[in-house]
Amino acid sequence: MPPKTPKSRATSRTPGAAPSKTVAQVAATLSSVDEDTTKKAVLKRGRARSASIASSSGSKRAKATVRLSLPAPLPPATLPGNPSGAALKRQLFVWGNGDMGQFGLGTETLDEIKRPRLHSWVEEKNKAGQLGEYGFEMVAAGGMHTIAVDSKGYIYTWGINDNAALGRRTTRDPEVDAEILETQPLPVEGLSPTGRGVVGGAGPEGGKEGDVENFRATRVAASSNCSVALSDQGELRIWGSFRSNEGLLGFDPTPNSEKLQYLPRALRGLEKVRFSAIACGEDHVLALSTDGIVYTWGNGQQAQLGRRVIERRKINALFPSKLALREIEVIGCGSYHSFAVDSAGTVYAWGLNTFGQLGLEPKDDLIVEPVVVDALSPENHGGAKVKQIAAGAHYSLFLYDNGEVWGTGRCDGHELGIDESHPAMQAILKARDLWSKQRDIDLARELEAYNKHMSAKREEAQKNGTAGGMMGNVLSSEDMPPVKGPPPDEYVPEPVHIPMPNNVKVVHISCGTRHSLAVAVDGTAYSWGLGLNSELGQGDEETLQVPTPLKSKTLVTHAALTASAGGQHSVLLGVPKQA
Repeated sequence: MPPKTPKSRATSRTPGAAPSKTVAQVAATLSSVDEDTTKKAVLKRGRARSASIASSSGSKRAKATVRLSLPAPLPPATLPGNPSGAALKRQLFVWGNGDMGQFGLGTETLDEIKRPRLHSWVEEKNKAGQLGEYGFEMVAAGGMHTIAVDSKGYIYTWGINDNAALGRRTTRDPEVDAEILETQPLPVEGLSPTGRGVVGGAGPEGGKEGDVENFRATRVAASSNCSVALSDQGELRIWGSFRSNEGLLGFDPTPNSEKLQYLPRALRGLEKVRFSAIACGEDHVLALSTDGIVYTWGNGQQAQLGRRVIERRKINALFPSKLALREIEVIGCGSYHSFAVDSAGTVYAWGLNTFGQLGLEPKDDLIVEPVVVDALSPENHGGAKVKQIAAGAHYSLFLYDNGEVWGTGRCDGHELGIDESHPAMQAILKARDLWSKQRDIDLARELEAYNKHMSAKREEAQKNGTAGGMMGNVLSSEDMPPVKGPPPDEYVPEPVHIPMPNNVKVVHISCGTRHSLAVAVDGTAYSWGLGLNSELGQGDEETLQVPTPLKSKTLVTHAALTASAGGQHSVLLGVPKQA
């Protein structure tokens, strides 16, 4: 998920009608939910395959025939062997850095939580039945905020609201500190599954109960600065803002429009489109329609939108635009790159590729339009298809329908979960050793030349009577002594298999900036990577080379269903192992 942003503080379907599923089945359902989916040159390992987007057989694609389901409410979870067969309430666990209120535990809990902690507010509301029959259905961690949907279809948000990511105003009442309203879960304004809820706006009715839009939320996604939601009818609502390299980009490209969108709204041009999935990067959004078409919008300066964006007109990228891909079934985002998977299992990638995060080799730093990642195709994986994609700042993970996880991109912070015995790391270590030996040779030569240069300079200064200092007069970069410096960027340029303990099958994955989470079919949650703010959930550990089980006194009694990795924090939904 997205990197850390600068700190500042300023007709509904009844969930009970769905058939109960086991924890593994529900987790598998959640894994298909993305957090935490014309003529173009299609590249094969960096080379153009054909002049038009083609199927794996090379033939031109026919008109889209895919029809994806509307995002229905997620089914309740039961445990295998549970004598009562009762559906269980999902509990929320949080850990990491909560200094911007992203835990939702109030103003008293803003420090780091080093291991998964049961969310006391959610536990209390579950006991009272105030989050519906089964508690939260889904939760997503953004840069420094969190968004969740309960089993009645209400949306709750908490965390930083400087760029309007919470979908509600927190500075309306001057007598209530914004920090109080931002550090506790509260419903977004203007949406409700019953048509009655908190009215939005800055007027006298704002913040009070009244008539609002009837919207039974089923899916949510979060970036660093915005949030997106889908209803059970496939309607899309979004709020917040987007940032560019230069600062605040805005929300609506219409002239004189507000740059911050505090309340959920539909986007012009998408009112009649029905969507099945959504995904957020650092500052861009992908939305997958029920007919298999991908729409993108937001900041496109790193080509993450799959189309060329002219710098002087970059605000126009805030208009949603279709990609030329067809029959898409899965979408996924990294901070500055994107993916899509079609019905044949072909994976397309585009955006920033400076660390090989797109899985293409040879690499280009920017891939402007979607290209095929052949290494991820079903024919290279025994027929298995990618069913979920999660990606961080400069790396990507791919979950196959056979339970395997593959990854590509940056690995110097153990983002890919592979240790030094892995063949990919062996190649990197070998390259690092070769670089070090060659650099030592080159450095000796550079030091010899430098010493001669400085000696000559001192002699010249003595002749002119201008000598001074230990090294003479240092006037330019040529007068600075050479140093060995760090090794080149270390990354895995093409997807590799990420071994899980005991070869356990994985049903869900999520990526933060440089840390990752996975949930196995048995309900065990794992973390790995770099987590300087306790986002690994492993006590004082700041780095983990390989997937490591998450443990805490409260988590040990629960089976994980899904997890979401944010910029500085992580969240997890689980159910009690015994009803």
